[in-house]
Amino acid sequence: MKQRDHYRQILRLVSRIGRLTNPQHLPVLKQMRIPLTQFLVLDALSDAGGPLRMTELANAAGLSPSELTRVATDLESREWVERGADPADSRVRLVKTTPAGALLIHEVHSQATAELRGVWSDFTHDEWHGFIDYLQRFEQGLCRVRAKGEQSAPSRQRNTTG
Repeated sequence: MKQRDHYRQILRLVSRIGRLTNPQHLPVLKQMRIPLTQFLVLDALSDAGGPLRMTELANAAGLSPSELTRVATDLESREWVERGADPADSRVRLVKTTPAGALLIHEVHSQATAELRGVWSDFTHDEWHGFIDYLQRFEQGLCRVRAKGEQSAPSRQRNTTG
């Protein structure tokens, strides 16, 4: 198999895994009618472990700044996030999860983990850790390549409508 065929195969697998692990099918998100964009913002805040600037959060969630503003407004109205001024720079807006938002994202992660237990049961301990290591290296490589691409084309915006 040629190298470019390997790349295509990896891309197809990652895409399929992304669709299969998409949190939108989880009961808690369906029951509460939480759109994917709202989940992405809450998940990014959870990963950060604390408040983020709006620009940092937009990048972490993969949203445009204007889309993040709309999503943050919706999340704030549901009392899952709070926005406020940065104490170090009052011109900057920070977003943080509320206790209700943190509880929601915990529930989503718990449901996703429970669903994946059946998959992980087929892996040995070493395979499981090796898989995690490979995925982390793959993610780091994607971040590095994307960061280089953004530096060379600063005006490009990610299309989130598709």
